[in-house]
Amino acid sequence: MSPEQIDQLSVLIGQIGKKHDASDAVSASQLIADMPLCPDPLLNELIFSMLVWEASFDHAYKAVERIRSELVDLNELRVCTPDELSAIIGSRIPRSVERAQRLILVLNTIYDRHNDLSLQPIASLSKREVQEFLASIDGLPPYAAARLILLGLGWHAVPLDERIAKLLTARDVLSSGETLDQQAQRLERGVRATDALEHYTLLECWAQDQRAAGSGVRTSKARTNKRSATKGASS
Repeated sequence: MSPEQIDQLSVLIGQIGKKHDASDAVSASQLIADMPLCPDPLLNELIFSMLVWEASFDHAYKAVERIRSELVDLNELRVCTPDELSAIIGSRIPRSVERAQRLILVLNTIYDRHNDLSLQPIASLSKREVQEFLASIDGLPPYAAARLILLGLGWHAVPLDERIAKLLTARDVLSSGETLDQQAQRLERGVRATDALEHYTLLECWAQDQRAAGSGVRTSKARTNKRSATKGASS
């Protein structure tokens, strides 16, 4: 990123930060604790990241609810056909069939390599080894891999998919003549490791707001707050 683009990003983060609290954004961006899909927190985070990819938190939450309702466990999910899984996660989620194909492929790759549906073996690896492992999984979007590295393992990464990239390009933070991979690399290099979590979560909240404004749905933060209020009222 050029110095001018870094300055533009700094201004944008400041504007978003006036509306959203970064700590709230982190809570909203992760798989909520009462909806786990399996005992492995890293695999939970990876699946949720694949559901948020090019979509919204609302889409992802609804997909998780349907998976939990319709399937016994992730082993049953990985043996679904793409059409079956697409019907379960919902046709309204963007790229529903493609997303289903990717989920099935990713879970089967993980199972084949570890003879188990778990990502715990990567917890002891170096960042470089984890990056290489994730990059070798066919069907895994780089956005989901980066999100796992940032939110699941606490290392430096800045997840970027097309929906966020388009917004940043429109604000002259990213260059329009580059590929998504090139934009992602430049964005990560332009954000300090100490700022990565705050920057990503605020950008994600901004992207969610923009999507909600265009579709008329409530934001993920409002959904999260409603869940918290409901839980508090029942306790």
